[in-house]
Amino acid sequence: MKKTILITAAALLSLVACKNSKFPGYEEISGSYFKLDKKGDESKTLNKGDVVFMSHTMTNEKDSLLFSYKTMLRPGQPYAMRLDLPKYKGDMFEMMLKMHEKDSASFMLRIDSMFHKYYHQPIPKFLDSTGFIIYHVRIDSVYSSAKVEEIEKVNKAKQEAFLEKAKTAEDSLMKKYLADNKIREKPTESGLYIVIKEKGKGEKVKKGDNVEVKYKGMLTNGQVFDESAKHDKAFSFNVGQQQVIAAWDEALQTMSVGTKALIVCPSAIAYGPNGSGPIPPYSPLVFEIEVVKVNPAQK
Repeated sequence: MKKTILITAAALLSLVACKNSKFPGYEEISGSYFKLDKKGDESKTLNKGDVVFMSHTMTNEKDSLLFSYKTMLRPGQPYAMRLDLPKYKGDMFEMMLKMHEKDSASFMLRIDSMFHKYYHQPIPKFLDSTGFIIYHVRIDSVYSSAKVEEIEKVNKAKQEAFLEKAKTAEDSLMKKYLADNKIREKPTESGLYIVIKEKGKGEKVKKGDNVEVKYKGMLTNGQVFDESAKHDKAFSFNVGQQQVIAAWDEALQTMSVGTKALIVCPSAIAYGPNGSGPIPPYSPLVFEIEVVKVNPAQK
């Protein structure tokens, strides 16, 4: 009987809070407003560290759409968020930590607090600084923090195994390319191979010079990952200023205007264990380079 009385009292307090709210149906919480639209599984609470897969939209008070998860993702891809403790009273996390799996809720967050206390950015001019942004959220499923930790551990092990395999394969890829292309030049101390195809007769490139080059970048299997022809102009950079990979800084300082060369470089002086875009980790690279122009460094 006592338990029933307590539940009734709690429900009554909640009803009173909603009635006293300036927004009908919403409960005021730390200056924000919360409304449960549909109950889910009350046994599955949300906690810090959980990853929630959710559907949500953001509107202003005039119901104009500001954001929809559907426009941000590929079809069928869920929107995921890792829950954290509130950054300030009444923020998004405080609202979401009140929810359960399969719940649907709406909450109103103050625009000034969101941008000043959470994003630490100026409020966009199209938003009313005194108004609210309204979130409509449905929690589709939840991965507990323990499950997330387990998944991250498995993924980390897979990534480490992949990187170790790529690292081991690099030497073989380099040797095969050199043999297949009959490259006999000796490498520099860094492991760079420079094959001069046509010697330039113009000004020699020096550290600090601004150079313009035409180039084609390839993996050792011949796959082109970038070339200046795609950009309709030569590529310009300052030599020896770490604006490009170390292999380029080293190679260019052996060339003159008009020089055409092929360079083959190990990943240690290219993109290393991280790779870059279409370049996988631990990839030896091949470049065709032509020095078009040198703008000497100002003394």
